Amino acid sequence: MPGQSLKFECFDLSLFVIFCRIIVDFIPSSVIINAIDCHFFFFLPNYSFNKHEVIPSMNAATILPHLPAGEIFNKKTFRETVYSIYPECSEASINWMLVTLRKQGGLASAGAGKYYRIPRDVPAKKQYSYPHSQEYHALEKDIVESYPLVSFQMWELIQMNDFVNHQIAKNVIFIEVEAMLVDTVYELLHEKYPYAMIQPTADIFYKQRAPETDIVVQKLLSEAPSPDANHSCSIEKLLVDLLSKKLSGNMIERSEYPRIYEDIFHKYMIDETRMFRYAKRRHLYESLLSFINTQTDINLMTI
Repeated sequence: MPGQSLKFECFDLSLFVIFCRIIVDFIPSSVIINAIDCHFFFFLPNYSFNKHEVIPSMNAATILPHLPAGEIFNKKTFRETVYSIYPECSEASINWMLVTLRKQGGLASAGAGKYYRIPRDVPAKKQYSYPHSQEYHALEKDIVESYPLVSFQMWELIQMNDFVNHQIAKNVIFIEVEAMLVDTVYELLHEKYPYAMIQPTADIFYKQRAPETDIVVQKLLSEAPSPDANHSCSIEKLLVDLLSKKLSGNMIERSEYPRIYEDIFHKYMIDETRMFRYAKRRHLYESLLSFINTQTDINLMTI
């Protein structure tokens, strides 16, 4: 039937092309095949197979030298650049090249539909991730099992040990929950972890600290960046929250901040648009911009 969709996973592009050619006579017209892992989307009208939809000889890296250097560009510019080298390239292949170049560290996102080229002499940047502690995972599991639909994010203070001079010995796990369920989640955890605190001020926090790991439950602000993996806060969110005058901004000596921000920006891909959008939501836009411009060697791409 027209509009019918067939999905499968494709691990080898050449095998995928052969597969399409074999089964094309058995697929109804107007079928969309979605190759999930390769990010390809093929439209096969009236049982025909277009050999130009896939160009196995394409090399995404050949596009990089032709893209604008030192400035932000949009997907239209990227598409036009690809067409100048591969005139018969499909939109699906363009999307694949864009994803590939970002994964390889040749391009970085500067916001929705905006990108910039990373110079060759700059070490490839990675997506930020952190191997969380057993306590973190235990808390996450408790919440998910009791309230599988609740929206929440988590991070732990020892994540900053990768960037600070003075190592953090005592961990603090922050659990940020959608506003209507903050009390509910706190009560759940407080039964099992008596030292858990709910939205404490800095003074109350330091007076009521646990013998070991501290647990802090607080409200998750609307428009907070979505977590990158499961419920782990994005690095953009952490960079903003560290500048807050609330508890999250009182955990680390401010003298450590320039090193923290520089290390993170130099090692990891940062979505500046997402970071500054959240900073505006927290009324920290000017503070964040001023701090980066005056106290670090970070070169912002979007501002």
